[in-house]
Amino acid sequence: MDNDIGIAIIDNGIKENLLKKGVEKSIVFDENGIGIDDTKNIDQQQFQHGTNCALILEKYCSDCHLISIRILDENGKGAIKSIYPALEWCCKNQIKLVNFSFGTVDFREREKLRVLINEYTAKGIFVIAATANSGFVSYPASFTNVIGVATTGSPLSYCKDYMQMGIDTVVPSEHVVKMFDKKIRTSLSNSYAAPYVCALIANRLKTDSTLSIKKLKEYAKMQSHIEIVEGVYEPDWVYKAYVIGGKKTSRADYYFETVSGEFSEIWEEVDTVIAFSIAELEKMEKKNKNVIYLGKEDIHNIDVQGFFWSRETRQRQILNNHYRGNGLEVPIVVLAIETTIDSFYILTELKRAFACGGYNAYTIGMEPECVLYGLEYMPEPVADHEVWKNFIESQVFYKQSDLVIWCVPLEEREKSLKVYPDCDVKINLCNEGKNILAKFAFEDEKIEKSISKPIDRNDIEEIYHIIETKLTEDKDG
Repeated sequence: MDNDIGIAIIDNGIKENLLKKGVEKSIVFDENGIGIDDTKNIDQQQFQHGTNCALILEKYCSDCHLISIRILDENGKGAIKSIYPALEWCCKNQIKLVNFSFGTVDFREREKLRVLINEYTAKGIFVIAATANSGFVSYPASFTNVIGVATTGSPLSYCKDYMQMGIDTVVPSEHVVKMFDKKIRTSLSNSYAAPYVCALIANRLKTDSTLSIKKLKEYAKMQSHIEIVEGVYEPDWVYKAYVIGGKKTSRADYYFETVSGEFSEIWEEVDTVIAFSIAELEKMEKKNKNVIYLGKEDIHNIDVQGFFWSRETRQRQILNNHYRGNGLEVPIVVLAIETTIDSFYILTELKRAFACGGYNAYTIGMEPECVLYGLEYMPEPVADHEVWKNFIESQVFYKQSDLVIWCVPLEEREKSLKVYPDCDVKINLCNEGKNILAKFAFEDEKIEKSISKPIDRNDIEEIYHIIETKLTEDKDG
């Protein structure tokens, strides 16, 4: 690699005459998403967010080439849709390193961002992003294939709860830089921790341009001022996958694309291998692919160079959780579904219906395969219910969820209800001839509804409206 490295600061623009080397290029996008020269002058009174990030990058990586891509307004606000042309421009112009000192905590933006980030990180772009200063899960910082950064000195509980927020490293954000002929100290903010890490990553890439995002995340963890546990990742990174083995049939769509054919012929098209048994993995040359393993066997001896997830990963997350709250303060829906009914489809459609209604539903399944649909996998809470419940509570808190939907096998309903005996809604879905019978149990009312097979989106939206109506009635009353 050339000694110099290009870094795109996607932000609210840079006042380039404050930099020693200036800015190599300043880009803004027209109404058609076409990149054009950014000629806007940033005066001294304006919010110097992007400029501060540039000054920090220049301080710690003096020979880098900085590119300003302005998608935020003078107040640091912008639309998610503006990120696409910015990353596309970086991809076309071979800019591999991107600094995002912003993000969103809005769950409704998560899926759009995940699809976008997964596409461009699969194409070789490295994203360093600041997590939210509010201390809640934010996007894209929390995604596995992004290096999520937080600041030292924060009053928030990063030192014990970083896993729930997807934080990879905690570093200083107060840096002395020169602005308008005087030295200033940047504020205590995750925004200014991110460019410091971006500079470290740039310097690391100058010594080894072959490093993967996984290796760079490991390096970022080594620079952290608090100890970060290695390798506990959410399986949210997939762009295109090769699936081998006996998957469960569902009408629900995976959150990613799949590629079929002989692996030896299509391996360059995919970033992830998904397998259901060790035997399937052992006979494959996995190269540098990520792996999602959905079987039950011990897989510790399998060599995986990329990201790896299995049911054991989730168990480690639960055991390593330090969050202790005062119990869930959101409604809990226990949804018991007969085994032969398509639970993945029902859960994804129910989650979507709640999202359309403005509710962030933390939607849990008890089969590892549910992670392929963007649902939460939770193993059966057989040992310590409190440890299991504390983890759920931490997830609900940091992801700002409005309710919990826990899907359990119908035959295990009574055992599951012992975990949350005071749940707000109990629903049974079972086969009844050519129909599915839905039984709702609220605190003061029971409702039955017969649904023709196969259950469809309209049926599930009706289930959503029944739940939403009863829960809001209880809240209002």
